[in-house]
This record gives sequence, C-alpha cells and structure tokens, in this order.
Amino acid sequence: MTAQATVTTPCEPDLELSRRFLGGSDPPGRVILCSVTGSHYYGFPSPDSDIDLKGIYLAPTAMFLGLTRAPEGYDLVDTFEGVEFDLTLTEARQALDLLLRGNGNMLERIMSPYQLLSDSDELEPLRELALGSISKKFYRHYHGFFRGTCREHERTAKPRAKTLLYAYRVALTGIHLLKSGELEADLRKNAVEYGYHEALELADFKQEAGEKAIVSPEEDRLHRGNWARLGRDLELAHGSSELPEQANNTDACAQWLIELRLMAFERAEAELGFGPDDPPW
Repeated sequence: MTAQATVTTPCEPDLELSRRFLGGSDPPGRVILCSVTGSHYYGFPSPDSDIDLKGIYLAPTAMFLGLTRAPEGYDLVDTFEGVEFDLTLTEARQALDLLLRGNGNMLERIMSPYQLLSDSDELEPLRELALGSISKKFYRHYHGFFRGTCREHERTAKPRAKTLLYAYRVALTGIHLLKSGELEADLRKNAVEYGYHEALELADFKQEAGEKAIVSPEEDRLHRGNWARLGRDLELAHGSSELPEQANNTDACAQWLIELRLMAFERAEAELGFGPDDPPW
C-alpha cells in the first residue's frame, strides 16, 4: 500500500439481481423489509464480495392461533447467477424485540439505503420505530462486536484486511451513533470525521486485492495499534452520550405489530371468502 490514501468509489450492489434472488427464496412468511448490508453498505466491498441480505418477515397470523410455532428466522446461503448471497430474515416480533434491546444489526438493516422493497408499506413505519428506539443500549452491541472482531483477527494465521476493516467500521459506527443519535455505517465517512484516515487506504487496498486480501506484518501492527484508541473513543462516546438509557417507544412498536398482524389476518380471511357475519367455526 502507498503512504498516501486515495478515495476510491466502492462497488455498488446489484439490487435487481438481489431482488431476483430474494424472489426465488422460500421464507416462512411475507417479507416486509430486505436490504443489502455487509461490506457494500460499510464502504469497502471488493468485486468478489458476496452480497449480504438482511430482512424482516411477517409469519402468517394463523401460526399464532394453533399449535404450529412460527419460526423466528430464515437463513439461506447460495450462489445465484454467479454471485454468492447470504440471506438472513428475522420474524417481525423477534426483530422488534432485538431493536428495542439495542441490536445494531437490526437497526442497520432497517436504515440501509440499499432497500430491495423500497415501495413496501412497512418500510417508513419501521424506520420511524427504529429511529425512536435509538438509545445507549446500542453501546453493548457495538462494543461487544468490536471486541469480538479484534479477537477473531488475532486468531487468524494470516492478518486479513477485512477483519481489520470490520474493527474500524463497527467501533466508528457505534461512536457516531452514541455521539449524534444518527446511524452512519459507512466506514469511509466515519474514518474522515473521527480522524482514522489510514482506514481509507486499507479500504482501497481491500477493494483492489479482494475479499481474502492479506496485509503485511507492518500494516497489521499499524492498524492494530489503533484498537486501544478506538476502544477508548467508543467508551468516551458512551459516557458522554445524551441518548436515553433505553428505548421509549416499546408501546408504539407493540401496537404497530398488533395492527400489522390483524391486517394480515383480515386479508387471509378475505382470500378464503369469509365475511364479517360468518361464524368462526
């Protein structure tokens, strides 16, 4: 890598291809949100990067009325039209519960700019609920994710650019969220704002060299040398954060989910031909 970082435009995810892949999947319910996350969202994709899709689905209401238990998640990893996809969907109740408990993965999938169902009736209400859920509880997610990424990097035999970038990304996303109350998952933007310009060069290197790019021992020491500062900055952001201790819109989330399930049940009744005066048996 050169001593001077250059700003490179990251690869954009193929949303149409992603929609075709999603359309061929078989989730146990209606998908109400699905977005591209991962390195495409975080600002350091490579041409050989897979496409990470994260979303939320609504299980059929009938599953909650009988003996069948609605599954809380759906996962699919497959190669489609020459591109590897990693799809993770979470049932709406579990998704909102995770959001209220400060799960950054859930916040990021809802707020990602790369939405596959951009005309979904549920997208804007979900985003309003997500913004209302932002609290200091998200510190635990980003702090734990940062420490876990550092440990993962230390365990690898050869130092990879990708895990170093994830350490920067997750810490800086948490710092920005706790300081501003706004989600910014793009490493390139946060690296400039918080003075970690060397991360830009690393992102450019990974973009050119590919997903499995290995850094030199000298580069590895340079970037690992920033871990202590990243950890301190994250702790300081938490300590000085003006965010509420916890989400204050739990009731709003519950009411929205109830209304969503009732509407789904009414649609199912209409499709089966039941009217308002028909007996329930």
